[in-house]
Amino acid sequence: MKKMTILVILMLIIISAKSQPWFDVGLKGGVGTSFMYNKQIFDDQYLTHKFKPGYTYGAKFGFNFIQQHQLTFDVMKSSFTQGFIYYPEAGNEVFRDYTIDGMDLLLMYRSNLKGTYFEIGPQWSSVSKVKYKDEGGDFVNPYTPDQIINKSNFSMAVGFGGYVFGTDNFGVTAGFRVNYTLNDIASESGRDKNFPMLTPGEPSPTHNLGVIFILEANYDFGYLVSSRCGKRTKLFVF
Repeated sequence: MKKMTILVILMLIIISAKSQPWFDVGLKGGVGTSFMYNKQIFDDQYLTHKFKPGYTYGAKFGFNFIQQHQLTFDVMKSSFTQGFIYYPEAGNEVFRDYTIDGMDLLLMYRSNLKGTYFEIGPQWSSVSKVKYKDEGGDFVNPYTPDQIINKSNFSMAVGFGGYVFGTDNFGVTAGFRVNYTLNDIASESGRDKNFPMLTPGEPSPTHNLGVIFILEANYDFGYLVSSRCGKRTKLFVF
């Protein structure tokens, strides 16, 4: 994945050498849900997924090589909750929730074409807080909720959407972004507790799939111009 990212950046630099690149900044936010995948959930059928809402908001910086090709860097604050339903020996329905808060950094390649866009790139997430709520009892003890989730997680993100409205250098887009965690989100302590099952057994990796509806407001604030007489490239602000 690292080699592919470097290759894409080099290709876009070559393209930009014969074009007039420009910069844009934006604010974005969205709501969605998540789905924790763990093989044991489907094999044992002890837990049943319960979808819960999540949210994200933050800012982006974009470098546009030409009208169609763009690199964006997103800094996003996010929170998502995965709910589960299970039935203890008493037979009553019991709810369990995991809420994970953190900061997401994304480097995305975006292709813009005929009022639509497609984006893809790596995502690094830093976990700041984990909340655990279980009506059946505290099954993470002696650990705390923050100890059962990895502090750093890596994902692949893919998005698509389209232009909604705007002016010459301001625009609003709407779309969807899907991200999938490549590593096991459970820490060593979480695997010791067999996260997210919290039952005796051999742990299996847990990966999170997130789906988010995103609104984004962008402002084009400047472009680069190279002088023909060999002077240094300059940034012109709109």
